[in-house]
Amino acid sequence: MSTTDRQGISTVSTATATATAPFLTGNQRDKLRHEAHRYGNYTSYYTFRSQDVPDPRLTQLKPFVQGRRILDLGCNAGKLTLELATHFDATQIVGVDLDAGLIASAHEAKAAALSQGQSVVEIVTFEQFDFANTWPFQRSAAGQWDVVMLLSVIKWVHLNNSDDVLVELFRRLFEVVVPGGCLVIEPQDWANYKRAVKKCPSLRQNLKVLNLRPPFIETLSQGGWEQVDGWERDEFGFERSVRVWRKPQVST
Repeated sequence: MSTTDRQGISTVSTATATATAPFLTGNQRDKLRHEAHRYGNYTSYYTFRSQDVPDPRLTQLKPFVQGRRILDLGCNAGKLTLELATHFDATQIVGVDLDAGLIASAHEAKAAALSQGQSVVEIVTFEQFDFANTWPFQRSAAGQWDVVMLLSVIKWVHLNNSDDVLVELFRRLFEVVVPGGCLVIEPQDWANYKRAVKKCPSLRQNLKVLNLRPPFIETLSQGGWEQVDGWERDEFGFERSVRVWRKPQVST
């Protein structure tokens, strides 16, 4: 089975690739799996993160997400996107991911929730496009939002593109967020970038030319954002921070 990457290029799934190369070592198979998910689009991502419902990150973010209109960029299969509806009274939510298979899974998860009587998820919509390289945002993701979330995705945007693309994304999001609204990011440290490249060698050349370093405090501050909260997390070996940036009520 094949999928289509953000540039419209057909890529072979891990299962298909390994089936056509049965004599690969375990390490080679592992690298092949990571290459197939070079955008962080792991199909089993939430099986090795916290299974708590709602996700602990959302619980900590409650003061910022409760009752808001939320754009969830890099939503994967929609777990957190749907939890924003079922546990935090969001008034509108759109989840975006570049992986068509993950968006299909998100639609299935929404349908399953509806079949169980969770009518509140009717407010959730999912869209498939490459948000890092698409402007303006498409369909239901267009317009302005109270909160934009980028959880577990900044590293992949940065590694697969460039410093300029990341800076431009932050600039665009400043336009997308309403005055007084928030940008929530989950930056990963530079050592994590290096581990990702070790697993996915095709990203090595990209890494070599990156000059910006997480958590991008100077970049975001220069873009007009004000940091209002943040904390460090260690969840089953996932050591990273969550940071909340606010767009001032009066832009300067």
